Amino acid sequence: MTTLKTIAITCLTVSGLAMAQGAAGTAPVAPRTGLYGSVTKGNIAADNTVDDYTKRPTLIGDRQYIAGFGNTDMGNAAFSLKGMGFNWFGSVIGPVNASPANGIPATAAVPGTPNTLRLGLGRGTAWGAGLSLAIDRLSVDAPGGKQTEYIDPSGFGLFGDVSLGNSDVYGAVGWNTGFPSNTLPGAHNTVITEPNVGSNTDDTHHTLSVMAGWKHDATTEGTHSFNVEASYALGMHTTSGPGVNADDKVNALAIMPAWGYIVKANNDYSVFVGVNSLDSVVADTVPGLNGSRYLISFSPNIAFQKQFGHGFEGFSGASVTAGFMGSNDEAGNNVTETVVMTGAADVAVGLRWVKDNFALEGSLKETVLANGPYLIGGNAGQGLFANIGMALGI
Repeated sequence: MTTLKTIAITCLTVSGLAMAQGAAGTAPVAPRTGLYGSVTKGNIAADNTVDDYTKRPTLIGDRQYIAGFGNTDMGNAAFSLKGMGFNWFGSVIGPVNASPANGIPATAAVPGTPNTLRLGLGRGTAWGAGLSLAIDRLSVDAPGGKQTEYIDPSGFGLFGDVSLGNSDVYGAVGWNTGFPSNTLPGAHNTVITEPNVGSNTDDTHHTLSVMAGWKHDATTEGTHSFNVEASYALGMHTTSGPGVNADDKVNALAIMPAWGYIVKANNDYSVFVGVNSLDSVVADTVPGLNGSRYLISFSPNIAFQKQFGHGFEGFSGASVTAGFMGSNDEAGNNVTETVVMTGAADVAVGLRWVKDNFALEGSLKETVLANGPYLIGGNAGQGLFANIGMALGI
């Protein structure tokens, strides 16, 4: 039997927008989902998506929508509703499943990793704020005692966004279970053991994170988009109880500047170019393994969208990454490693169909028929429609 192979596997998304919104006499338009952003390679001059609306809720304005996207388990969704003069918005983002297909080793999977829920309140284009929550807590009462485990990244946080007129500032702060470093092997969960006899044992991993950003969007042909985002994380690992007590720390700082430009924008097609960058430093304070790591990377990218008529639109994006990284530790001997790389070339193609306030999006990736001529799902989820989603305008 011959196995047919092609260049893509399809992920599907459906999104809808409420009927009453926007300026008087303006018909609602279904928002773009996060699938669009992944295809356009994060080009910040391209259209905003529901992911952007939740992170920067001043973008929502009068929009109302319900949207879903992701793989076969529909792990991602977003909504915005108006009531009592406010925008009531939110999203749920599923974890990325570890697999060679998305570049994450299967051994990196953490069973039970929770989705992250974000709920907020906003006032048009002026401001928006809310709460993020991820819960995965396991408590076991046994004859010998009690054990409570908080799975990484369980925790909570606050986020907000304020308009500055032609730009906005946004930020977030979080307190989560976890340890943002690969220095300590194994799961970075928090485990509290309370035996009936003997001393309690606590093995805790906590991360305090702070993020702040500024963004100016490109709006018309020939305009620029700028975005600077910075984040800081303080990881703390402590143990108490019989035996050696650990007190490990990690400091992680990242600055992510980006630029985008609308080369062409008309009713027929649009073209966007841009550059994303990541500059990060991580410093570990772990006895015997003290060290630091740094990374500088640049990702030039280009994206476009083309109208085909009858409600169809094609969109695509491509990027390539050049990076410089190094590390130094004290595992017995001082070791310095420097790596210079170019690579990570990535291209994706998508298709969107719009009917009134309803939109269906799909992105083509990997192999459509990698494991046989399957239409939906297929062998190991590698069929034509391995990633699907649905939402309805209200």
